Amino acid sequence: MTTRKKKTTMIESADVAEMSNKPSGGWPKIVQGTHLTVKTFEDGKTELVWDDEQLLKEVREAISSAELADMKPAVRAKVATRRKKEK
Repeated sequence: MTTRKKKTTMIESADVAEMSNKPSGGWPKIVQGTHLTVKTFEDGKTELVWDDEQLLKEVREAISSAELADMKPAVRAKVATRRKKEK
């Protein structure tokens, strides 16, 4: 089974301040992943912002990958070829 590394992007507080046109003083700290953005504020409060569509896509891909891994090699090759043609 192939695993993919999650893509994360750290946004500097200066970038956030520039986006909102307010000085941030280094806060909030923002970490953005493929389907979740985590904002941590100076007072310790954390806010989670979910991208439901991206999360659903990743779950479907994981289920599909797991189902494919359980198949016999000949069947797996046929299914993989069919999926490539569909895309």
